[in-house]
Amino acid sequence: MKLKTLMSTVATLAAAVGAGPATAATANGPICDTAAYVNSTTYYGCTGGSHTALDIGNGTCGEWNHRGMLVGNYHYYYYGGCAAACYGSNCNGGAGNYYVVSGGSGWDFRQLHFYANVSSGTKTCDRCALGLVGGTGSATGPHVHADNRQYGTRKSAWYTSVGTTCGTNAYCNNRLGVPTL
Repeated sequence: MKLKTLMSTVATLAAAVGAGPATAATANGPICDTAAYVNSTTYYGCTGGSHTALDIGNGTCGEWNHRGMLVGNYHYYYYGGCAAACYGSNCNGGAGNYYVVSGGSGWDFRQLHFYANVSSGTKTCDRCALGLVGGTGSATGPHVHADNRQYGTRKSAWYTSVGTTCGTNAYCNNRLGVPTL
């Protein structure tokens, strides 16, 4: 009986260590086009209601230039099934096609609204191409939405800490934030 209790304790500790502490990641612009820019930050359209995320666009839809923002080798979980759309659709609770990277202590990083294509899917990659710039879900135009959450609550410090504001160039080589994972 003591061996069974010991094994259970070891399994519990291993699971806790596997979750690991929260760590910082670097997030670069998701669109490899010099015309990409941040058009919403803490507020929608930079002046409206609370948003607490980055919206990044380049004025195009269906263009093959939407990348994973996180620099480094991360595992992306893909949630798809939405048909191509540039100006909104009713799909996945408003998120449209999206990816999630999960971390420790309830943190995750998400990218929403893109078009899926043949290379979209759950994968491990470093800034790999995830899909096309789109407007699936509750989108009013083609863009990439990116947010960092802890236990479902959006946090803004990941982009405000590096001075990202509306109009910031969101080209794929520019650092936009430091999400917690």
